[in-house]
Amino acid sequence: MNKSSTIDNIKHSKLIENYIKNLTSISWISYDENSDAIYYQLNSVIGNKRSSNIYKIELHNNKITQITDGKIEGNIALNDEDSAEDIGLDSDSTPKISPDGKKLAYIKKIETHIQGFKINALFIKDLSNGNETMIHANYQTILSAYDSTGSFNWNSDSSHIAYTYREIDERDDTSEPYIVNRIRYRQDVVGWLGDELNKIAISCIEENKKCCKVKLTEIPNIGGDDTHPVFSNDGKTLAFISDEGDTRDTHWREDIHIYDIESSERRRLTTYFNGIGSITWSNDDKSLFIIGTSDNKEGDGRNSSLFKIDLNDTKITNINTEEFAYNPQPNLKMTNDNLRVSYTDKGISKIVDINGENKSIVYENNSKILQLCDSTNKTVFIENNRNMQEVVKVLNKQNNEIHDILIPNSKFYKENPPSKMNKFTINRTGFDIESRVYLPSNFSESNTYPLIVDIHGGPHGRFEDQIAVNQEIFTKNGYIVIAVNPRGSSSYGSDFGKAVLNDWGGEDYYDIIESVNKLSKEKYIDSNKIGLYGYSYGGFMSSWIIGHTNQFKAAVIGAPCINLNSMSGTSDIGIKFGEEQWGGLRHDNVEKYQFNSPLTYAKNVTTPSIILVGDRDYRCPIEQAEQYFVTLKRMGNDVQLVRYPGGNHGMLSGSAPNLVIDFWTRAVNFFDKNLK
Repeated sequence: MNKSSTIDNIKHSKLIENYIKNLTSISWISYDENSDAIYYQLNSVIGNKRSSNIYKIELHNNKITQITDGKIEGNIALNDEDSAEDIGLDSDSTPKISPDGKKLAYIKKIETHIQGFKINALFIKDLSNGNETMIHANYQTILSAYDSTGSFNWNSDSSHIAYTYREIDERDDTSEPYIVNRIRYRQDVVGWLGDELNKIAISCIEENKKCCKVKLTEIPNIGGDDTHPVFSNDGKTLAFISDEGDTRDTHWREDIHIYDIESSERRRLTTYFNGIGSITWSNDDKSLFIIGTSDNKEGDGRNSSLFKIDLNDTKITNINTEEFAYNPQPNLKMTNDNLRVSYTDKGISKIVDINGENKSIVYENNSKILQLCDSTNKTVFIENNRNMQEVVKVLNKQNNEIHDILIPNSKFYKENPPSKMNKFTINRTGFDIESRVYLPSNFSESNTYPLIVDIHGGPHGRFEDQIAVNQEIFTKNGYIVIAVNPRGSSSYGSDFGKAVLNDWGGEDYYDIIESVNKLSKEKYIDSNKIGLYGYSYGGFMSSWIIGHTNQFKAAVIGAPCINLNSMSGTSDIGIKFGEEQWGGLRHDNVEKYQFNSPLTYAKNVTTPSIILVGDRDYRCPIEQAEQYFVTLKRMGNDVQLVRYPGGNHGMLSGSAPNLVIDFWTRAVNFFDKNLK
């Protein structure tokens, strides 16, 4: 490596470190109508550690108070060898204020005495005296992975809280064998599940002078994962999601179950849904509103609809006649017979009021709405737009004025102006294929630029009108980025979303290629210097593309799906997801799985590539990357494999910052080597 390359590598690393370490995010909000205050989770990086704590901002004076600091206070039964300081991991999250505004429920990550096992512990903080109480046993962990609805909820009078938990597998000896009896025995991010199921409990909380006394009611589990409990307004009934049934191991199948708290009677309410993200009750408790999907061919929550269920006759009405993609919300609730929700249409979020058959848009800003809390007088929401990330806004219902309350990254983006974005559309086989193009903030049409093709995951992911860190990193290093939403992407309608099923690498491939070809005709694009980046399904497509054309000069391949036959058996969703996406049972369709696998076309590859993957990725297992690397290396290709220790499928947002910095530094260096 020459001196110039070394200097460039250091420059890239410093720039990327700036984005990874200095950007903060607000991932959870809870609004207290009593005190007119917002409780929020602020995520940051300290050294090489991710930190999250809970804060409160009072809206009448904008005073900010830190509510938690990662340590444990008040009354909690600890292991004799532990101290509160030892087991607190500076990771407090998911705040939910009680309806009376007196108590805060939140999740604290703590370390147990069982082989250093970390659990998500549910704490109740008495805001009058600061005392905190963990309300469940220390061998139970609260559901949090891939959780959009919230794993716990208060009842209306703040006397009870219902939560989802799973018992951890207590093992005295690491040499003990792991016994597997079902297909879904492990899950990405979570890890080993074994035979344990998610269960629901209700804690009855009574106040006294010293602490909270807790009485526990267990909801009987009947052989499935029970999650996301929501109390009726009168507090007599619990609605929750369950995948109980004979096919839970092999199919997307989630339905609504009802538990009568007085009679202890549990019953299934629906046999209709394939994925549910949010539940709330109507004001009169006669109906439920559901954000989820009923399509048995495509159960991805990113294409959710809004449904109403009548509890008297269990009639289900799909309110989403326009086929928007409704966004699951952890704070979904009806206010004065009005349901305020957000949906995404062609990559743009909108907030809408639904009252009976009437729908009206109350907010749109060419942005992405991350979370929303509605109340009688105000709506609080988190927005990502093209100018700023993680802005907390308040919409006043009396005058419809909107105010920015928290802008944690204002200084960062003042010093690091975001890229410029424009869009274009092509039409292929009856579908409009939309692309977003990201230009360097100092872009000039008189210059020529290398191009990076960014391919999203899914295949039902989507590019939206927001700032994406990887696109900012690429454009800051002198690249233009094209982000195509090919068929299969969510928020473009049901037919568009399902068009990719059983056709990975078919028309979706041509959607991308023809969009790239259109853009590459622009005079400011160097058509001889085009690279590919993709992660997950994007890794699949990047690998597929270089096996079918030598048009691209470099490919950065993240966590790819390479061999659908083997992934069917090794991925944590290989059966449920694979059979609906790739063409049915693997053993009946071995040749089709092989036909749609990038590994089959590895013999055609001449494009230099680097493969980046976490070694604990259970979604797109590392064996996929290993197969591709070994095959390409054996044929003499320019290829490198980088394994990230402990990295799961969500490593780019969850792994140690130094590993994420390394990931993006290697990606930029690889593009520079081959495209500049």
